[in-house]
Amino acid sequence: MNSKLVILKSFQGASKPKRSTLENENYWKLIGSKGRIIGEEDISGRFLVLFENNLDDLKLENHNPIRNSLWIKKSDLEIEKEF
Repeated sequence: MNSKLVILKSFQGASKPKRSTLENENYWKLIGSKGRIIGEEDISGRFLVLFENNLDDLKLENHNPIRNSLWIKKSDLEIEKEF
C-alpha cells in the first residue's frame, strides 16, 4: 500500500466522533481529504499519511515528525490511485 494516493473515509472507524471531542483533536474534519502514504504499515495496521491539508489551518494537533501527517488505520483509507 506504500506510495499510494488515498482518501480518508473515516477516522477510528467512524464518520464522526462518538463523544465530545476537543477542537484540536477533531480529526474527523479530515474525512474526504486526500493524502499520500509515506511509510510502511506499522504493527497496529496503521500507515503514516501525509495530507494535502495543512493541519495547522484546521487547528488540529500536528505532532508527528513530518508536518501534516497522521498515523491512520488501513480500514479508514480508500485507495485513490497508485504512484
